[in-house]
Amino acid sequence: MIRGPISLLIVGAIMLAGVALVSLGPQAFERYLPDRVMALLDGGLGGTFGSGRRSGDSPADLLEDGPDGLVARGPIAALAGNRPVFVADVIDGYSTRVASDIPAEITTIRPISGCRLTPPLAGTVVGHVTAEETGLRLAFLTYDDSDLAAAVQGFVDRYRESGLASPGDGSELAYEAYDVAVTETRAPVYLVLENARGNRIWNIHLAPGARIERVILLGGAHAGVANLDPVVPVEVLPGDALAACGIAPAYPLNPGHRFFEVLKAGSASDKAAAEAKLAVMQDRIAAYNSWFRDSFGAPADETRAGFAGGTVSVVGPQPGAAEPKAVYARVQGAQIRLTQDSYFEIRGQVAKGEDFAGRVRAIAASFAFGDLKTIRQGVAF
Repeated sequence: MIRGPISLLIVGAIMLAGVALVSLGPQAFERYLPDRVMALLDGGLGGTFGSGRRSGDSPADLLEDGPDGLVARGPIAALAGNRPVFVADVIDGYSTRVASDIPAEITTIRPISGCRLTPPLAGTVVGHVTAEETGLRLAFLTYDDSDLAAAVQGFVDRYRESGLASPGDGSELAYEAYDVAVTETRAPVYLVLENARGNRIWNIHLAPGARIERVILLGGAHAGVANLDPVVPVEVLPGDALAACGIAPAYPLNPGHRFFEVLKAGSASDKAAAEAKLAVMQDRIAAYNSWFRDSFGAPADETRAGFAGGTVSVVGPQPGAAEPKAVYARVQGAQIRLTQDSYFEIRGQVAKGEDFAGRVRAIAASFAFGDLKTIRQGVAF
């Protein structure tokens, strides 16, 4: 009599695990599975995740020309011009297991004042990488009082409804990792790393003989670099500073973007509006290309390496059979330079009650005269 319900529970658990694996990747199980199983998920299972290769597929087969941009649907990285390449062909030892990695040293850096960045030296190769959300959240986060205020308000709203709400752990404020494999060895490399939004750590992986001249971090809220020689200069111009300088990153849309569907199948009025927007976009693309070329000596769109959905970009050529690949360097034990907000914390290294959740709960309780139950009685926030 009990066998049926138990079987249903098992089937349900398997289905939920499958959904989590597809939507979140192997990181969804990192805290619960042994290293051997995680290695299988990372690089095996047909190479859906990590550095494994899927036999019978070309890199282009794993790149989706989607309605929201180019998306990696397998273990591929972006070369300049957004040409796809298998991760395993450009970097050795690649892993998406970063959620529990703790750096050995963290140094705070500050954004530059003004809008002028140091240009590359003559003979330098300019590498340009763009990144959006990767899902590779790291074990450290940064936030300010406005983030706490928003979290308190959300916590209060939920608590009023049920009395069982959690303040959250601030995961959305964690730095996300993005991997940059540098395979260029003929000349020093000047890296321009551009983040669309949020907090970003750019993890640098060098091929033997690769040299970095300077790193420029553009966009997003807070940014940093891991596994970069401490003598290499880093300059930061975050998103709000870019906007203040009148700089707006813009790129041509991929052919499969939903915008072009409107141009093809929309009504006459929709098409007219879309064509007007397209003209504005083209002007913005030209303006950003002009600024990028004036600043770094290369066009933004042609040098760009970074899909709308992906975790790895490559600066330099795809190594030949006899040429060395970039070598994966973990965030664990790395040296990191980053910008940060009023509060900075590393998971597991914060005193009880002083982490993000503790701060949110304490602020809410202070408004509720020390008793959260008062919140449910209509105390004003």
